Amino acid sequence: MRRVVRLALLLLLSSAPGRAAVPDAAPFDAVLEARARNGGFDYAGAAGQDKKRLAAYLANLGDAQPSGMTPDEKKAFYINAYNAIAIQTLLDNPGKGIRDISGAFTSSRWRVGGEKVSLDDIENRLREMKDARIHFAIVCASRSCPPLAPRAYTAATIGEELERQGRAFVNDPSRNIVDRARGRLALSKIFHWSRKEFERDGGTLLKFVSRFAADASTASYIATFPKDPEFLDYDWSPNQP
Repeated sequence: MRRVVRLALLLLLSSAPGRAAVPDAAPFDAVLEARARNGGFDYAGAAGQDKKRLAAYLANLGDAQPSGMTPDEKKAFYINAYNAIAIQTLLDNPGKGIRDISGAFTSSRWRVGGEKVSLDDIENRLREMKDARIHFAIVCASRSCPPLAPRAYTAATIGEELERQGRAFVNDPSRNIVDRARGRLALSKIFHWSRKEFERDGGTLLKFVSRFAADASTASYIATFPKDPEFLDYDWSPNQP
């Protein structure tokens, strides 16, 4: 009888409201508000309070239950998890770029959604959602990455936020070059690495990129560019502003 009662209690607790909710992003928001600047993160300036807040948020990520989230909640959850872990990785390794940290993407494991995952695992979960715009939002703590948003992503506005990130990324001349005078189109290496996803969502890579151009004339130029674009070298140095 006692075993039956205990089992019933466990089932009740596991289905209790809030267990599957997206973790409170307030600690991460506070860190981003203090240290996210000009599309990068001020690792050098991060203080004890920032690190405590980030640690609290990472702990919340571990206890979350993605299986109970809506698709948009899950998308925001994993993007935030990726960005928070990438930031923590550099804070744990002062002065190093993320590519200089052994296993940063593959073998370093973090507790997210009740399981141990790597940064690559998180990116693959996002890829499964079949929305190429996620590549405008996940930031691998490097200069050639998309700009780091100054707030955590939320399910309520995730579509708007990804569109905004896409425009900021595509129209940044340090990450993508549209030189009409010289007939040159040079895109971020991200568009090369994940090309099939962009083609899936846009028909062609250039049609997808053109959606985020600053104006109609530039969009038309990109969409009808007569040859394959160049892809720029990727700068893996820390995105310290």
